[in-house]
Amino acid sequence: MPVSGRLEADPSGAVLLVEESPSAELLAELAGVRPRAGAIVIWAAGWDQERALEALSAHGFDCGSVDILDEPEPGMLAVLVDDAEMARQLVGVQHRARRAFRALAIMPAFNEADVIYHAIGALVAGGVDVYLIDHESTDGTAEAAAPWLGRGLVRIERFPDDSGYPERNRGEMVWRDILRRVGEISGELAADWYLFVNADEFREAPWPETTLAEGLREVDELGYSAINFELFNFRPTNDCYWPGEDPRLHLRHYEPPGRHDLLQVKAWKRQPEVVDLVQHGGHDVLFDGKRVFPIPFLLRHYPIRSSEHGARKVLGERLPRFAAEERAGGWHVQYDHYASGSDYLHDAAELSEWDGARVRLDLLAACARRMVLSASVAGVDVATIEPNAGLLAAWMSRRGCAQQPVLDLMAARDRLIAAAQGLAKPPAAMLDAAAAELGLVLEWQALLRADMVTASAIADARERLTALCVPDVAPTAAATPVVARGARF
Repeated sequence: MPVSGRLEADPSGAVLLVEESPSAELLAELAGVRPRAGAIVIWAAGWDQERALEALSAHGFDCGSVDILDEPEPGMLAVLVDDAEMARQLVGVQHRARRAFRALAIMPAFNEADVIYHAIGALVAGGVDVYLIDHESTDGTAEAAAPWLGRGLVRIERFPDDSGYPERNRGEMVWRDILRRVGEISGELAADWYLFVNADEFREAPWPETTLAEGLREVDELGYSAINFELFNFRPTNDCYWPGEDPRLHLRHYEPPGRHDLLQVKAWKRQPEVVDLVQHGGHDVLFDGKRVFPIPFLLRHYPIRSSEHGARKVLGERLPRFAAEERAGGWHVQYDHYASGSDYLHDAAELSEWDGARVRLDLLAACARRMVLSASVAGVDVATIEPNAGLLAAWMSRRGCAQQPVLDLMAARDRLIAAAQGLAKPPAAMLDAAAAELGLVLEWQALLRADMVTASAIADARERLTALCVPDVAPTAAATPVVARGARF
């Protein structure tokens, strides 16, 4: 139930959502109805921990959790309940121990001031930090990006001044040098995963309701080390785009990539040696032992935003600046068809209109067919194959579960199946995060076999384990749990 200013309906059993900084009067009113409400969720922009604890404690709130967040903007998120045991379980779910994970996007840019604010903002909103390489921009690109400094944008590097690359980079776009610099940065700044992105691109995970960072983490947990992207080139069908606006709101039609753009392996796991982006012109990252995830992520590309922008970018800022030797080698051909005076606007009837849900559905369905075919011709039945104990343990470790002996995991697997089938009760030692993660594998295997009875039973067992499993997690400076009535925030 949304709450704005004051309560206007009976809150009994409802979850109250306060999306604005609450006044003292509203907090007092919420405190009065707390015993009847299911929970109270408060988002207060600009509140720090000291202010949050003082305000909530003053009104008698003593059960729940408080997080101080930096994104999408600094503020406080509080989830308040009226029961100490429920608060303990809430804290366990919200602050479950999990290894830290950081993704860093490295973004070279030249004269992209009209779009770069939204491009960086989308990455930050997706949980990804950004390192900007400003390549002698003359349109205020760095200034347009600057509001994100300290809010996900870790640095604006002036290229070539800050990196010592040859002087020719001032007046030319020597793509090889920029790609080398991207690789160097991925070796200099600590992160779990890196992305090579351009300032006119928006990256997304292929699964619905999944942030980019969450998708990268899942790929990492599954043991892969690189990601390909499905490219969607958006084209202007009119001149309604205005510089500084989000192009995703105005450019709604796209076409598939040309042959030179089909390869887009532009995300990779941290490597012990500097990766090679140069050999394939930035389209494919090279390093030893690379394993590309079989499902591509999404890359929405907005190279031309209007007629005026297209003429300026192609004829004035790109074609004259490309390094001659790279052009001679077949690079930078993406704008050649515009050089003869082609119209920058496209016929919407010849393009596809963006529908994110449908795009994901089609993409995931196509990938499922490819993987089933590949497994079939290889003689692999994914529904019946037994999991490898060592690989299972490694996956669970990457998920953040405490490492356990391989034999213990397999024994736990047998006990969990027996418990799900009603043949045994899960021992208390199994009430931990590892057992719940193990159950996920077993449940999905049962679904692949169309064994719905076992899948349902294991799902029920997992839900019980998750509800009972509340790990003891020490609060961080930015996360203060309340675990007992009468305790102060």
